[in-house]
Amino acid sequence: MSSQFEKAVAYVQGLDKDGSGPDSTIKLEFYKFYKQATVGDADPAKEPSRFQFVERAKWTAWNGIKGMSKKEAEEKYVKQLIEYLKEKHPNEPILKELEG
Repeated sequence: MSSQFEKAVAYVQGLDKDGSGPDSTIKLEFYKFYKQATVGDADPAKEPSRFQFVERAKWTAWNGIKGMSKKEAEEKYVKQLIEYLKEKHPNEPILKELEG
């Protein structure tokens, strides 16, 4: 794993702690790239039931990027965070670190 990815993950994991985190659409983006970068492709045998709405949405998002390399998923995760920060928190110090 790249150090940029690790920094980005640590930052994202702390976003909701103060209640001002991203909406569910952005969270799904982070989730799918994180899972692809750390696990690889979603396992079709573990597809959640249609009645498990949240779990199924997460699995579907992740499965939607099947075949993406772990390295590319890491890069897209970092890019997603950069875009989020530019829009919502442009003065956040980690933004300069991730862009540099």
